[in-house]
Amino acid sequence: MSDPTPFSPAAQPDESPVAGRAAEPGAGVDVEGADTGSVSIERLADYLDAGREPYDPLIEDDPECLAQLLALERLRALSSALVADDVAAAPAPDPSWIAGVMDRVRLESRTGRDIPLASPDARSTLHITEGAVRSLVREAGDSVPGVVVISCGLAGDVGVVDAPIRVDVAVSVVYGADLRGVAELVRETVSEALARQTEIVVESLDVTVRDVHLDAREAGL
Repeated sequence: MSDPTPFSPAAQPDESPVAGRAAEPGAGVDVEGADTGSVSIERLADYLDAGREPYDPLIEDDPECLAQLLALERLRALSSALVADDVAAAPAPDPSWIAGVMDRVRLESRTGRDIPLASPDARSTLHITEGAVRSLVREAGDSVPGVVVISCGLAGDVGVVDAPIRVDVAVSVVYGADLRGVAELVRETVSEALARQTEIVVESLDVTVRDVHLDAREAGL
């Protein structure tokens, strides 16, 4: 899976992904030395373990931390359904795989560039941050059954009104699923979310299936 192929109407993957041969979602990302926020993954995990009680404003009131918390919660939901067992056809995601996804989440949830929004008052300006849009894309993609968003990115001059933007999304899909069908559903779901909640002019939206994971229920567990 070192050379994933975006799913487009004219494209087919050169090689079908094989369950258990995990890609490295964090590969090539300079996480060490990057500003990944004031709240560690360990603290976020402990906060989830405690049922998000007592209320922690440092997490709940910070958009970046909250995006990371929700992504971690979705990954945990996936992990609870993926059981490593001798009768399983393939292993559940390795902890390093999940850590790689969270590395991407932490980087992509950073504020980034400001994306302008239409304002009813000429004296004021409105905007949404690039990090918020990436979190929106990730949440929409994760909502598709059997899908985990590995990474997402926006290419183009997002700071200019009506500038064409290219959206790239890389996902992991449950083993045995119709990869083309799932990729198209991710594309539609993300496109609808962007149209509903932003004013971005999407020039293209490419979805790449970079990895597969095993659903324990499909293994009869």
